[in-house]
Amino acid sequence: MTTDPFSIKRYSKLHPIRLAFNARARLIEQEAKWNFKNYALSEKIIPNLPHVPHVDWSNTAVTPLQMQNLLYALSITEHLNDTVIVEVGCYRGATTKCLASATSRKIIAVDPFIGYGGSDKDYEFFSNNISGLSNVVHERKTSGEAIKNWNYGSVSLIFIDALHDYVNTAFDIEAWSRVTTKGAVLAMHDTDQICFAGTRKAVYDAYKSMELELLAHPNNLTLLRK
Repeated sequence: MTTDPFSIKRYSKLHPIRLAFNARARLIEQEAKWNFKNYALSEKIIPNLPHVPHVDWSNTAVTPLQMQNLLYALSITEHLNDTVIVEVGCYRGATTKCLASATSRKIIAVDPFIGYGGSDKDYEFFSNNISGLSNVVHERKTSGEAIKNWNYGSVSLIFIDALHDYVNTAFDIEAWSRVTTKGAVLAMHDTDQICFAGTRKAVYDAYKSMELELLAHPNNLTLLRK
């Protein structure tokens, strides 16, 4: 099992375990940048994508085309009864609201809002966006904490958009894959920017080692099917 990066933070900054983990993480990031082109997956565009309802695009890094692909992934998993959708890294809740408004299934939104991309202001936006959506459950925990005592059943769609480096993305993919059902879709954001080279490498490694199907790959979003 891949180490939960947040679990390493229980050690002091100068503890040998934390120093070794961070050194390895930095080396992987550097290697991912050097070999950025080698970790590219083929572009795959889905025709006739679903219409996107009103979204405040100023409060999300997800583009309209990416949102369409997420809604497409949602639609092709609707037949997987008694499953839930998971979003890891919610930011201001624009994607959460969009997905929740398009299904009656439960959306488990995982984000601790403790820094690392989250803030009190972001949490306020998030809370307002999910207000009134009865099918959204917010797990205000890190990814590792949320998966540790998982009791929501099988996952048919997961959108991973949290910390954008190799160790965190690789952990999220491996950890959440353990609760996904056959036919589930794993969607990963920010897979085509060299500043997030580690995320691209993590997705490429998962695609190869887990023998997943490349479902869709518009710019900067990769969808893999189990």
